[in-house]
This record gives sequence, structure tokens and C-alpha cells, in this order.
Amino acid sequence: MRFAGNTLAIVRKDILLEFRGKEALSIMIFLSLLLLVIFNLAVDIQSENVASLASGILWVVFAFSGILGMGKTSLSERDDGAYLNILFSTVSMESFYIAKVISNLIFLLLMEVFTILSFVILFNYERLIRTFPALAIPLLLGSLGFSIVGTLFSFLSTGSRFGEIILPFLFLPLVVPVLIGGVSATDIILNGSPGESPAKWLKVLVVFDLLYLFISLILFRHIVEE
Repeated sequence: MRFAGNTLAIVRKDILLEFRGKEALSIMIFLSLLLLVIFNLAVDIQSENVASLASGILWVVFAFSGILGMGKTSLSERDDGAYLNILFSTVSMESFYIAKVISNLIFLLLMEVFTILSFVILFNYERLIRTFPALAIPLLLGSLGFSIVGTLFSFLSTGSRFGEIILPFLFLPLVVPVLIGGVSATDIILNGSPGESPAKWLKVLVVFDLLYLFISLILFRHIVEE
């Protein structure tokens, strides 16, 4: 109960601070919209091919927008000296890490909903709205994988002067399985033939989420103490 209480308290604090300052979420939303506009201008997307391109574009936007937002949340903890407060408090490192994962996951999901709505408007692709209940599962699992890995490496990179620059180079190679699983599951939901199921790719996402979480819980304490 104490673990859950501490975790929820940190999540509540992160959400309140974010909606007061609107730093991480505003960065993610702005970048997602900017990337969609760039894709709209740079790629010849027509009504005939938008369905085949939608899943890839969306997950690229999710990945790049998300990593910048997660880097911002960890930098705020460093600037406020929260590391020392956590180390000398009764809150466990595991509780602190899980709370940051949940906070980042919430911000990621909010950004993704905004991105999907923007995609529908920019590319006139209403099928995203109709299939959203089915898309919610791969979105949640993929975003969880992003959040687990991104939270770990965002704290690792804050110790460097060039943390925000090196963070994508640490994050993106590791989340390739999540990107593949998310793109494949989304593509099947949007374009799959009747009876075709994304279940295989959802299982891939679950396995990698659990693997990332197990390894990150082991490493996080050592990263913060260093």
C-alpha cells in the first residue's frame, strides 16, 4: 500500500506541475503537429495511399515527439534537485521510477490522441476515428514500451551537458521492436483482410514491455545514484 501511495503521489505531482507549466506536453504536441505538416508537404499522400502510409507516419511521430517530452520531465527533476530528495527520503527508487513511467505514459497518450485527430484533419482519413477502439490496445502497449525505455534513458542522459542531443541516439535503437510491433499491429487494424488479427504483434509488444521493465527496474537505482 505504501508503494502504491508513494507512486500515485508522485504521478499526481507530475500531472499538476505539467498542467501548470505545460512544458513537456506542449513540446510533444507542437512537434507532432510540425512533423505531420512536414509529412503532408514532403510526401505525396493521396486518398489512394494514405491508408498504407498512416501507420508508419503515426508511429514515427509518436517516437520522435515522445522522446523530447520525456527528456524534458527528467531535466525538470534534475533542475529542482529532486534526485537528492528521493535518495534521502522513504520513497523507493522503484516507486519513483514507476511513477515517472506512468506520468510519461499519460503525456504520451494525450499527445497521441491529438496527433490522430490532427492526422484525420490534415489527411482526411476518418477511418482512424472509426477504428480507434481497436487501435487503443497497440497504442497503449507501444506507448508503455516508449515510456519505460524513455524514462530510463532520459535520467541517464541528464548527467551529460549534451543529454537532450544524445537521448534520441540511446532511445531509438532500443525501441525498434516496439516500433515494428506498433506499426504492424496498426497496419493490420487499418488495412488487414477480414479475419486477420494483430494478436501476434500485440504479444510481441507485451513481451518487450515486460523485458524493458524488468531490466529498467534493475538499472534505475544505479543510474540515479551515479
